[in-house]
Amino acid sequence: MVCRFIASTCLLALSLSLSAMSTLDSLMRVLDAEVEISASYRAAHQQRIDSLKSVRPMTKGVRIRVAREYQYFQSDSAREWYLSLIDAEEPYRTQAYMGLVQLSSSIGKYGEGFTLVPYVSETPDSLRVDWIEAVWRLYNEAYAACGIPSYRAELKANVDLYYDSLLHEMDRQAPERISIRLRRNILAAVDSHNYSRALEINDSILSRTREWSHPYAIEAYARAMLYEQSGQDRKRIEWLTRSAIADVRCGITDNGSSWLVAKECYESGDLERAFHFSDYSLTNASIFNAPTRFIQTYALGHEISGSYENHMRRSYIMLIIGLSALAVALVVLAIGILFSLRHNRRLHALNKEMEAMNEQQRLINHQLKDANKVKEQYICRYLEVYSDYIRRLTTMARKAGEKDPTAFMNREMENFYRSFDDTFLSLYGTFVEDFNALLKPEARLTPKPGERMTIELRIFALILLGITSSAKIAELLCYSPNTISNYRVKMKNASLGERDSFEQRVQEIGN
Repeated sequence: MVCRFIASTCLLALSLSLSAMSTLDSLMRVLDAEVEISASYRAAHQQRIDSLKSVRPMTKGVRIRVAREYQYFQSDSAREWYLSLIDAEEPYRTQAYMGLVQLSSSIGKYGEGFTLVPYVSETPDSLRVDWIEAVWRLYNEAYAACGIPSYRAELKANVDLYYDSLLHEMDRQAPERISIRLRRNILAAVDSHNYSRALEINDSILSRTREWSHPYAIEAYARAMLYEQSGQDRKRIEWLTRSAIADVRCGITDNGSSWLVAKECYESGDLERAFHFSDYSLTNASIFNAPTRFIQTYALGHEISGSYENHMRRSYIMLIIGLSALAVALVVLAIGILFSLRHNRRLHALNKEMEAMNEQQRLINHQLKDANKVKEQYICRYLEVYSDYIRRLTTMARKAGEKDPTAFMNREMENFYRSFDDTFLSLYGTFVEDFNALLKPEARLTPKPGERMTIELRIFALILLGITSSAKIAELLCYSPNTISNYRVKMKNASLGERDSFEQRVQEIGN
């Protein structure tokens, strides 16, 4: 039971891990594609600004909107538009100072922001919460960036002071400002290290935020920082990537996410992505013209650029080596092809010669076959005449009153067999050995002393010559047909191979 639980838990963890990897990979591919066309998003942002600047009459409300469009796009232009409104009436004057304070936080000019705070002593009730929040963020950003202990303590006191004021004014003036109340709850949860509660509240804020908008980019970044504090690194990278995608799509140049994503890619060894994302971040930093952003991105971008150049140099060297090896291989292949073509031409010529020789050989074989047939026909004819001659002599001897005509015939037949054996073996010198090779060892034939062939060998010699009729063989050798048939059956039964093909194989001897 315990083993099953452990196995199911491991499988669940593996599936969740694979799902997380798939989500991050998909988001990285989306960011790749969006960065490639980021110039078009910046152009669309600039077009929105140009449209506002062309509005007539150019009211103070329109001027505030232009300044706000510039605020996360070009800090210099945003500052100029805000400065043009600091002498205006309320609420535009407070909005202008609030924009300048927020801009000071973004570009790292905290001292300039501090000098602006005293200029706003009274604010309209509708802007008081926003103004206190802007000043609180200014001190909070300065506190986070400061490295001097004594000055940090002073900054922390101001952070706490403005945070208390923010909570008081929010409860008094803006109880409907749900997002501010939720952020306050997030801070409280983080202070108590209750990160799961902080993430739940962040979920609530994101559910009220339009996806891929600028506020979504800010909340996604905040969520990434919560994951960093809770030690969930992969989730942190995932939400940094979401924030970067939202920044790209909004045409925002004040990016905090893209260079962090570039840093993660660099540390994980993905140099190509790291280079493209850092290059994108440096381009935006130069457009936004914020010293803090440029300082953040330049050092990392310089390191990534150096590593990427080294990587590309090594890749180039490997490419050159590979191309050189390929060129050598192609040269060797070309030489091989030339040799092959030359060899093929020689083979073709040899094949032509061989074909001519084979044709000549076929003609010679045909002539030899015809000559053999003629010889065999002459031998057969000779045997017939010789056999008939013996029979005639025997008949004449019997009529002449020869005392023993059978003995006379036997003497003549011995001469006939001897002549036949000599004549046949002069044509087929290895016939006895070849014939015995077709028989089982115990059935092989050995002629008697003084003889060259046995009766069985003579029978199958005639079969080799094309005389297959037992009656004809009996007539030539002066045996009965029945005797010839018995010898033929005996040899077939002693065959090594198929019995029925024995005589055919005998006829192939010498051919």
